[in-house]
Amino acid sequence: MGRAAITSTEARLEDLAAALEPLPAVVAVLISAVERLTDENRALRSELAATERAMLQISWGLVAALLGAAAALITALA
Repeated sequence: MGRAAITSTEARLEDLAAALEPLPAVVAVLISAVERLTDENRALRSELAATERAMLQISWGLVAALLGAAAALITALA
């Protein structure tokens, strides 16, 4: 009975080893994908920051135009 248990365990370990054989390649692919997504995320954050700066400049320009129009209206009415 002991030898049969060892043989059975050996067979299960061989099956497990065969099932885990492609695991390093899968992990390498996942690491590559994570690195690519990290780079894309960094680029998107950079683009978002540039867009935010542009919108801030536009909003300050609109505030300045509004203040100028208000000043012109006050001057015209006074």
